[in-house]
Amino acid sequence: MMWGGHVRIWLNLAVSRKLGKYITCTVEDLSYIATAENDGVMRSMYTERVNFAGSDMKRFYELSKKYYNVDDSAGYFLDLGANIGTTGIYFLKKFAPNLKLLAFEPDVENFKCLRMNLILNDMEDKTTAVNCGVGDKFDEMTMYRTLQEPGANSVVQHHDFFSYTSPEIIKIIPVDGYLSENKISAADVKYVWIDTEGFEPQVLLGAKNLIRENPVPLFVEYNITTWHKSGRMEELMKLLTEHYSHFINFDGGKETLYPIEALPNIEPWPGSWTRGDVFFIKNGVID
Repeated sequence: MMWGGHVRIWLNLAVSRKLGKYITCTVEDLSYIATAENDGVMRSMYTERVNFAGSDMKRFYELSKKYYNVDDSAGYFLDLGANIGTTGIYFLKKFAPNLKLLAFEPDVENFKCLRMNLILNDMEDKTTAVNCGVGDKFDEMTMYRTLQEPGANSVVQHHDFFSYTSPEIIKIIPVDGYLSENKISAADVKYVWIDTEGFEPQVLLGAKNLIRENPVPLFVEYNITTWHKSGRMEELMKLLTEHYSHFINFDGGKETLYPIEALPNIEPWPGSWTRGDVFFIKNGVID
């Protein structure tokens, strides 16, 4: 795209954000709506013209086929921390159209946009959207919100460069509890995507029955510093080492294979709370 085209896109975005509460964009034949303040997910899609996290979704799908040979002719994609829906919608539309989407998003405004985006992309009939967070027990917690990047809303304030405002009380439910209450078997879950801004250990521990019955492909945002501070690392590692032997770390575009025991020792990026994303490989796949 010529420089003038970039300038027009940025100007259009700036004007759209000033004119109303919401902005829209269409990328890769998918349409989304989000709050005008959204300076992360929506700005990225609006200016770069590609689906947010689309490359991660493609890698998740390809690795799941390679290491798990997933049969996705039926079943569920679990989107834990669904935000406005860019991950689950994209995954089903582009890679696994026969699956159903089970999406959890605790933030009221994000959830409203998620529901609208499901309608915009003809996904509402095959999606169950749950306005709750996920964790290791039924609970209520304070979630801290950041208007400029709603995808960073979290029960853990681990972003030093975001200004957290407007805390709200959210409901927390364990994945195992939800599956049991709704009579969804572990075998019916085919993929699990987790991006819960530092709360991933609790989310995984709340899905221990699912993991024990069916060690599914897991693609998880890895907030290493926050994970250690949670006090749940030892318990989490016990669960993971029982069912997964290796993980792939996505570091600066590289895909590096590690034994599962190395997970607690990965260094965060300088000045960061995270180390990117990891994909877990179940026992028995790699000798």
